[in-house]
Amino acid sequence: MLIGASLRGFRTCMRPVIAVDGTHLKGRFRGTMFVATAQDGNEQVYPIAFGYGNSENNLSWEWFLDCLKGALGHIDELVFISDRHASIEAGISKVFPYATHTICCWHYAENIKKRFHRILP
Repeated sequence: MLIGASLRGFRTCMRPVIAVDGTHLKGRFRGTMFVATAQDGNEQVYPIAFGYGNSENNLSWEWFLDCLKGALGHIDELVFISDRHASIEAGISKVFPYATHTICCWHYAENIKKRFHRILP
């Protein structure tokens, strides 16, 4: 589902930074929901696109990002922020080869805490 008004607003008024993530759905509807959001001038979550797939894998992420690219068109200096999921990284590098992909600082800090939990307070 692409939100037309949000897409127009993102293209015309927003910084070219998109946060992408996926969440596993439980209960009656299983699968993965993919989300692309931005941050508006008031630092609020600005929805761009949602998608649904069977699982969080390379093909699903590539499909979602390809749909996003088709809706957004070409944007210079586009930046993606995500967690360290390998499928997200693979999809971005394939579908948006000239975009920059960065890792969310919170996820990065949590990974460091997990890895070095004996050393850190």
